[in-house]
Amino acid sequence: MRPRQVLTVAMVLALTVAGFFGARLLGERDARRSSMHRADLAAAQIRERVVQGSSLAESLRRFLASDAGTQVTSGEFESNASRWLSPAGFPAAAWVEQVPAGRRTAYEQRIGHPIVTRDRQLRIVPVGSRSSYLPATLVSGISPVAVPGMDLGDETGVAAAVRRARTSRNARATPLATQRDGTQGLFLIRAAPRLVGDVVEPGFVVLFMSELSLRTAATDPTPMRLTVGRSSTGELQGARAVHTTFTEAGQRFEVAVPQESVHGAAAFLQWIILAAGLVLAALAGVLGVNGARRARAQDELDRIFRLSSDLIAVADFEGRPTRVNPAVEQILGYTAEEFLARPFLELVHPDDRERTAALTERIRQGMKVTSFETRYMRKDGSYRVLEWTSAPGIAERSIYGVARDVTERRHTERELRRLAGEQAALRRAATLVARGVSSAEVFSAVAEEGERLLDARATAIGRLEPDGMMTVVASSGTASDELPVGSRVSLASELALTEVARTGRSARVDGDRRTLDGVGRRGQLGTGCVVAVPIMVGGSLWGSIGAGTDQERFPADAEQRLADFTELLATAIANADSRAELAASRRRIVAASDEARRRIERDLHDGTQQQLVSLVLTVRAEEANVPPESSELRAALARVATGLTGAVEDLQEISRGIHPAILSAGGVGPALRTLARRSAIPVELDVKTDSRLPEPIEVATYFVASEALANATKHARASHIAVSLALRDAGLVLSIRDDGVGGADSGRGSGLVGLRDRVEALGGTIRIDSPTGNGTSLVVTFPLDFEPTGH
Repeated sequence: MRPRQVLTVAMVLALTVAGFFGARLLGERDARRSSMHRADLAAAQIRERVVQGSSLAESLRRFLASDAGTQVTSGEFESNASRWLSPAGFPAAAWVEQVPAGRRTAYEQRIGHPIVTRDRQLRIVPVGSRSSYLPATLVSGISPVAVPGMDLGDETGVAAAVRRARTSRNARATPLATQRDGTQGLFLIRAAPRLVGDVVEPGFVVLFMSELSLRTAATDPTPMRLTVGRSSTGELQGARAVHTTFTEAGQRFEVAVPQESVHGAAAFLQWIILAAGLVLAALAGVLGVNGARRARAQDELDRIFRLSSDLIAVADFEGRPTRVNPAVEQILGYTAEEFLARPFLELVHPDDRERTAALTERIRQGMKVTSFETRYMRKDGSYRVLEWTSAPGIAERSIYGVARDVTERRHTERELRRLAGEQAALRRAATLVARGVSSAEVFSAVAEEGERLLDARATAIGRLEPDGMMTVVASSGTASDELPVGSRVSLASELALTEVARTGRSARVDGDRRTLDGVGRRGQLGTGCVVAVPIMVGGSLWGSIGAGTDQERFPADAEQRLADFTELLATAIANADSRAELAASRRRIVAASDEARRRIERDLHDGTQQQLVSLVLTVRAEEANVPPESSELRAALARVATGLTGAVEDLQEISRGIHPAILSAGGVGPALRTLARRSAIPVELDVKTDSRLPEPIEVATYFVASEALANATKHARASHIAVSLALRDAGLVLSIRDDGVGGADSGRGSGLVGLRDRVEALGGTIRIDSPTGNGTSLVVTFPLDFEPTGH
C-alpha cells in the first residue's frame, strides 16, 4: 500500500474514529444542555415566585404606611391578607416588631396577647426571657404566624434577615428551614414602619413561603433539589446533576436536576458512523457541527422566549405581529398562531386605541418607549393591563416589544385606594357622630359620603313615620331636587326606599331605566341602577338609605358598603333621641319647679299673708279701743302690731324670692328693674326689650339675675354692677358685670351650678369669666324657639 494510500487510510480511520468519539461527546453535551435548560427554567420559575412574594410584601408595606393602615387591627389584617395574599398562594403573613426585654410587659398590654412560641409538643406557650423578641403584632391567622404575639426571633435566619431588611429597601429572605410547627419554608422580610396615632412604629412585613410552594413553582415534573442558603430539600438519588444558581431577596438559591443520559438515535449514531466509513463519518461530523450551531441558536431563543413570563413580540411597521413567545397564551389566552393572525390594534381596548396608534407612530420614527400601559383583550373577552417597553428596528422595519402583565398589581392598588377611601369616609362620619353634632348634619354627611363612596348620582335617607308615611331627612346629588329634605312619600309608592320599609330587606334593581324612581320622582334623576338598605335602631326598623347611579349596575358589595353607614346612622339617631329625652326631662323638671314656686307664692299671698294683714288690722283696732289709763296694754298691742307688720314684709320678701308676682304680671323687664332697685349695690340697668317671652325663659332670666346680684353683694365686694338684656339673632342675651374681686368658680359648688343646670335645660348657654382681681362677667344666651313641655 502506498504511503499516500496508507496516509489516506490512516486519515480515513482517524476521521472515522474522530467522528465516532465526536458523535459520542456531542450526544453527552446535548443531554447536558437539555438538562441545564430544565434547570434554568425551574430556577427562573422559582425566582419569579420569590419576586412575586417580594412584590406582595411591598404592597403590604404600602398599605400599612397609608392612612387606611394606621389603625388596622389584627382581624382586619387577617381579612385583607385572605383577600390579597391567599389567591396568590401566600396565606401566611404578619407584621412584626422588635421588642426589647424591658418593653415586653408594655407590648403585651398594648396588643392584649402574651408573646408566645411553640414548644416541642407544638403547643403555643409564653416565650421565656431573652434580651429581645420579634413578636407578630398583626397576623393572617395561618401557621406559622397563627396568633398575635407569636415570637419569630428563634426561627432560623429570621433575626439576621431582620437586621439586613432594616438597612435595605427590598425584601430579604431567610434560609430554607423547618419551622417549629413542622412546616418547611422560608420567610420574606421587608422593613415596614407603621404610623400609630402620632408615633411611627418600626416594624417588618413577614411573608412565609412554604417549601412546597417553591418547588411547585417549577412546572417540570423532573426530580429537583432546591438549596436556599445552606439548607436543601429534595433528593436526586445519587444521579449526576447539573446546577444553576441565582440570588434573590439577598439569599442564594441553587437548583439541581438530574443530568440526562444519551439515548435514542444519539446512542446509536457513533456506531453508525464507525460502520459507515469516512464519508458518513465526515458527513456526521459536519452535521454534528451544524447541529451544534443550530442548538446554540435555538437555546438562545428558548431562553428568551420560553423562560420569560413576560410577553415578547415582534411586529412590522404596518402593525401586524410577526413573532411572539409562548407567554402570550398564559397572559392573553391566544395561541401564537391566533395572535399572529390579526393586527395587534384589534386586540387593544377601544378607549386605548387612539393613543396606542399615536405611540406606535412615534416608535416608527425611532423613539424608544418605556412603561406604556394599555389594555388588551383576552381570548375570553376580558381585558388585561399590559405595561410595554418597545423599541424600533429601523433597518428591519420592525418593532420589538416586551410587555409585563400588571393587571393584578393595578387591581390591588385600586382596591387599596378604595378601601382607604371607604375607611376615610366612615372615619369622617364617625367623627361627626362622636362630636355629638345634630342628626341633620350626620344625615347630610352620610348621604354625601355614600354618594362619593359608590360613585352615585343620587342618595336619599328616609325616616318612617307613625302615620304610614316616610319623611326624607337627607338627600344629595340629583335627589336634592326630586326628594328635598322634609318631603313626605307614602309607603305604598314604588320607591326603593319605601320597598325596604315595607319588606325590611335590602333592595336592588339593575339596568332598568325605570329604576329612576328608586330614589326620586318622575324619573328625573337620570339613574339606571338603585340599591337601598334598611336602617335599624334598637332592633327596630327606623328608615332606609338608597343610592342611584347612571351605570348599568352597582358593584356586588354596594349593599354591604352602604350598610356600614347605617350603623353610624343608628348610633347618631340613638344619641339624638337620648339627648332629646334628656333635654325634655330637664325642661319638665324646671317647669315643675317653677309651677311649685308659683303655687307656693300664691298660697302665701292668698293665705298666710292675708291672715297676717287681717291680724294687724284687728290689733290696731283693739289698740285704738284701749282706754287712756291702760297705756301699758296699748304699748303691748302696738309692739304686736309692729311685729306682725314686719312679719308681713318678711313674708312678702320670701314670696318674691320663691316666685315674684311682678314677673307673672309685667314680664322680665319690670322684674329686673325691681331687682335693681332692691340691690344694695348700685346697678346700671339697660333693658332693650319689653316683649313678653316664654314663661320658662322669663323665670330663668329673673333667677340668673337675682343669683348674680346676690353673689356680687355677698362675695364680690363690688361697688358697681352693670346689667343688660337684649334680643339678638333670634336669641335673648343677659349680661351681668361687676367690678369686684373676681375668682367666681361654678365648679366649687356655688349657686352658679344650679343656674347652669337651669339655663342648659332650656337649651341656653352660660359663660362665666371671673379672673381674680378683675371682677366677674356672666353672659347667658337663651334660644327663643323654645317649646314648653307639659307636666
